[in-house]
Amino acid sequence: MPRSQRFPALVLCLSCAAGLLPLTPAWSAKPATQVFNCGPFLLQPGSTTMTIVIDHAEPLAARLTWRSAAGGSKHTVQQESARHHIFPLTELRPNTQYRYRVQAEGFDSGEYTFRTLPERPVAYRFLALGDVRSHPEDWHRVAQRVQQHEPDALFIVGTGDYPADGRQYDQWIEQFFDPARDMLARLPLWPAIGNHERTRQYVSQPPPDDVIAEEESHYFNLFDLPGNERWYRVDYQYVTLLVLDSNSPMEPGHEQYEWVREQLRSSRNRFTLAAFHHGPLTSGPHGRRLEDGTFREWPIDQIHRFLLPLFDMYGVDLVLNGHDHLYERSQVNGVYYVITGGGGAPLYAVNSADNPHQQVAVSAHHYTALDVTPTSIAVTAIGVDGNSLDWFVIPVSQFASKRMARQWRQQLLQTLSFATTADGASRVQVHNVLDFPVSITMGGGAATEKIELPPGNRGELELAANVADSVLTPPAWRGRVATTIPIGIRGSGDGLPLDVQFDQQVVLREASFTVAQMPAPVVDAVLDDWPAGARMSIDHLSRTVVNGQFYHGDTDMKADVHVGWSAVGLHLAFHVDDEELTGSMTDAPWGIDGVEIYVDGQPEADRTDAYTSGVSQNVLPLRRSGEAPEGNNAWREPGALVWQARERAGGYDVEVTIPAATIRPGWTPASGDRLRFDVMINDRDTDGQSHHRLWSTGGASSSTAGFGLLVLGN
Repeated sequence: MPRSQRFPALVLCLSCAAGLLPLTPAWSAKPATQVFNCGPFLLQPGSTTMTIVIDHAEPLAARLTWRSAAGGSKHTVQQESARHHIFPLTELRPNTQYRYRVQAEGFDSGEYTFRTLPERPVAYRFLALGDVRSHPEDWHRVAQRVQQHEPDALFIVGTGDYPADGRQYDQWIEQFFDPARDMLARLPLWPAIGNHERTRQYVSQPPPDDVIAEEESHYFNLFDLPGNERWYRVDYQYVTLLVLDSNSPMEPGHEQYEWVREQLRSSRNRFTLAAFHHGPLTSGPHGRRLEDGTFREWPIDQIHRFLLPLFDMYGVDLVLNGHDHLYERSQVNGVYYVITGGGGAPLYAVNSADNPHQQVAVSAHHYTALDVTPTSIAVTAIGVDGNSLDWFVIPVSQFASKRMARQWRQQLLQTLSFATTADGASRVQVHNVLDFPVSITMGGGAATEKIELPPGNRGELELAANVADSVLTPPAWRGRVATTIPIGIRGSGDGLPLDVQFDQQVVLREASFTVAQMPAPVVDAVLDDWPAGARMSIDHLSRTVVNGQFYHGDTDMKADVHVGWSAVGLHLAFHVDDEELTGSMTDAPWGIDGVEIYVDGQPEADRTDAYTSGVSQNVLPLRRSGEAPEGNNAWREPGALVWQARERAGGYDVEVTIPAATIRPGWTPASGDRLRFDVMINDRDTDGQSHHRLWSTGGASSSTAGFGLLVLGN
């Protein structure tokens, strides 16, 4: 063959090698049917759930088909034309592989698989990585390493910076989704927000507040996450993960700080991990300080001042960060801090800034694997070529062991219920809601009762409570009856011991009153239409008098409290004997004889001790001569509460109707419903003032902890 016919192909190949012609990355080659711009990718993994997402520059009508990889029925979900499609799958089988495909006219994702999470795995693996922006070739290498060598990983925690500029849609495609298309379609992601997502424009000083203008970032359009999507919590076997937004203010009083503090004070699993972008302990260039010792970047300065003390105080085990493009492990006050920012962005040099807590630092593209067991988390930093950059183990801390024992104890105590048998014996019922067997003892000495309970089982013990019959004889509306008993709980929860002995006050009988159903009375302060038996009494036998030195017995003040219900709502009537009526309608509520009513509007199942919903009303019955009538006084808004008061010789009567919707929006009263309730009678005399609560002691009305229970009967 003549040389002129042989060389053109050779010259073209050399031109490519020399970079004279643009090369198309292998992962960007377009098949005959086009792929979607972004996705499919996976979010919010669970043992029975998975969310599949696609996003495209132009609206498309999309169709998802999926089925178990082992066979079975094929499912199809069709969605109308849109740029963003979310396919939430529920009622899946745990630890099961599924095949799926997303198609639209002219577009086809191809077939992918995902695996649901195991329900209660004894051990499992997940990954962490971040800072994949700007160099898609390097990000592709990291993603391919994960795709080919991490078949058992359950999900990925992202530490931020996915494109160089999150306001540019093309960069999301070219720098994040395209290079890792296969991996993101198989492994679900829990992302944290980096500064390059541009959800908040990065500034050198903190913003004046937490309110910003409308954002241009595509981050929130692409990802569908729990909570407010900036920060959220995920709980898995043994692990509680808090994903934060280090671009948002973090000082006390701001929403994120208060949320983090609330999560750390709540029940958690044995390991607590926090993930966010800006690393507080780093030798990378972002760790540099100003002359006064503060950090140049306000997020890092805020984290040091406000979040690190919380992590120390509440026993956080591991903090995962990015921002500096390297791997670095540090430890301070028992908390490990790992910078895993080598996902593909241009690498930074280690030791560019001082980090006295540094243990290992490597400038390399990598990802981090976390292997969770009941007693430890093993952390491995893996380079893009498979070499191990670091390995260390986080054991269950003494802090976590004690915290878990407290949580387990509280979970069991919340299941205790008490009953009295026909022969008068007290029985204690308990439900083992833990996932391991427990041994429970109650009482002491010869009266000790013991029971062995497997997980999920219920049991009953006889309670030898030293409570005199005279205490249990009065009716339940006289107040709760409680006693203190020794309790022991023993067991072992996946290697963590549970062995506690303590004295516990237990409620043998709740303060309660069964409310009779009745016709709605005429609210006129005349009580002749009330059944004679529908009442409780506040008198010298009551145990709730505040300022008792000013109370001189039943001749001073005594009240009958009538309660009834109808379809209209709750009805109350007060027959108050008071030898000395003092005050005027113009006086402050707490400086006058009168009645205060408290009704908690929360359903009993949702009730907390905080009094956040319901009716709290001062009813002022006195109308001295010459004053205008004040009947049918409204609470909050016209018609919300109707009452009438009538003064009589030796006291006064009050009648009140609280409409059902005022107590609980949309509520229709029915037999068996329960309401937390209390009432206080103010008795103002010339020598002082005493307050008589029906049930709760003390003068506070901001807590329902001491309220009694109204049970709507027939």
